Amino acid sequence: MKKRFLLASIGITACNVVLLLFVMAYFISIESNNHGSAFSFMLQNKYFGITMIICVLCSGIFSLLIYNQIMKPVHKLQEQMVKTTEENKKAEQIRSEFVANVTHELKTPLTSISGFIETLQDGAAENPEIRNKFIDIIAIETSRLERLIEDVLVLSEIENKRASFDIVTIDTKDCLIKMLSAMEPIASAKNITIETKLSERCYIEGNADRFIQMMMNLIENAIKYSKEDQEGKVMVSSYMDKNKVYIEVTDNGIGISEEHFERLFERFYRVDKSRTKKGGGTGLGLSIVKHIAFLFNAEVSVKSELGEGTTFTVVFNRKEV
Repeated sequence: MKKRFLLASIGITACNVVLLLFVMAYFISIESNNHGSAFSFMLQNKYFGITMIICVLCSGIFSLLIYNQIMKPVHKLQEQMVKTTEENKKAEQIRSEFVANVTHELKTPLTSISGFIETLQDGAAENPEIRNKFIDIIAIETSRLERLIEDVLVLSEIENKRASFDIVTIDTKDCLIKMLSAMEPIASAKNITIETKLSERCYIEGNADRFIQMMMNLIENAIKYSKEDQEGKVMVSSYMDKNKVYIEVTDNGIGISEEHFERLFERFYRVDKSRTKKGGGTGLGLSIVKHIAFLFNAEVSVKSELGEGTTFTVVFNRKEV
């Protein structure tokens, strides 16, 4: 761009110099002949007139070129500034909403804990039955606070890339089997069966801890929303297709209405607030899943029907081993 601008500047300067020389020559000729108009002089000296017209046209072309070279970057810069401003506004709005949501989520259990402690201090502690009940509730609310703080810290680490992200080759089948064996007691306590259909050689690349965390969030979510009064079942499956690895987590639970799909991975978005709070969720699990998927350059999607269950699918780039 600098070279074009310099050449255009030299060109327009040269044209102006030539024009100036011709104008000087014209006035010298007029004074020498002392007769005739400019028009008649140009008719008598046709090459002089043609040269002047060419110089004027060239000067105009060079001027347009300079204008184009200056204004194009300016317009581009203006568009970038507008885009950046809009992104900053959106980021600020998300930040404000996040702070408001975290404040609300922290305030609710803290208010509950404070209320029960005051009641115990006012004499309820003398009654063993009430005391034990209140202590159990305080323990549940404290545990909920711990999970919320842990999830917020995880999101912060992922977004700011402060957490160590050691890249290794992950055998998804081996990793999932080990993780599911640790989660089996949680499912059994709710009369939910975990079934697997895992393919061999489904290798991906990334951080093993983050992969486990992502899949654990999806499986815990499936267990939480599976049918407890009937035979609940969670299916974890994996398979390959060309250069992709697909991992699916399916439950036969209450399902999700399609209207919630777009916002499902937003922070603190809950399809059923009462059921989520009852299950002890923080509202950040699926948001963490989405952020970890981004770190893996993976895609996460959901399919669901009310009363029929839900399937979450994560698509990874396959690692050749």
